[in-house]
Amino acid sequence: MTYSPVKETEIIRAVASFLIHRGALPYRFSVPRGKGMNTGETTDYLRQWFGKAGFEPEFSSQGADVEALSDTEWWRIECKGIGSGKSPTHRNNFDRALASVVTYFEEPPYPLGEKNQNVQLCLGLAVPTSPTFLHQINRRVRSPLRKRLNLWILLCEQPSGVVKAVSPSENC
Repeated sequence: MTYSPVKETEIIRAVASFLIHRGALPYRFSVPRGKGMNTGETTDYLRQWFGKAGFEPEFSSQGADVEALSDTEWWRIECKGIGSGKSPTHRNNFDRALASVVTYFEEPPYPLGEKNQNVQLCLGLAVPTSPTFLHQINRRVRSPLRKRLNLWILLCEQPSGVVKAVSPSENC
């Protein structure tokens, strides 16, 4: 089965919008590199977008694809696009994304400031709403794991870029 490709950078942009609407400020991005990735274009887009609000996010070559902070939540999100490859490639990419997001589980770094002392870690796995990824989520990312890690599934609708957030206690 083939799919319309969705670039990881599109997922990062959608996730940044979702977080801002939720009241969390994305402060660090790890913009993807590699074949077919336009790292400079995405970095410029994010700089311009946040620059309009007078904010300059950090950029890193490692770690979570998006990190954000609100008064109550510290988000660490792994984003994954989908190419035009075959199902085994998609499963492999999904496995790598899930493994990455699990490594982001840790205690919030303190001090975060007086009003952020009760911040809760929210992990996120952001993917396009492709049948392959939905199948892998339902098959391999079961509720007990998601609840234990406070792992949210962020499903990015295409081409709208709207994110459907699935909490750890909800079914996908």
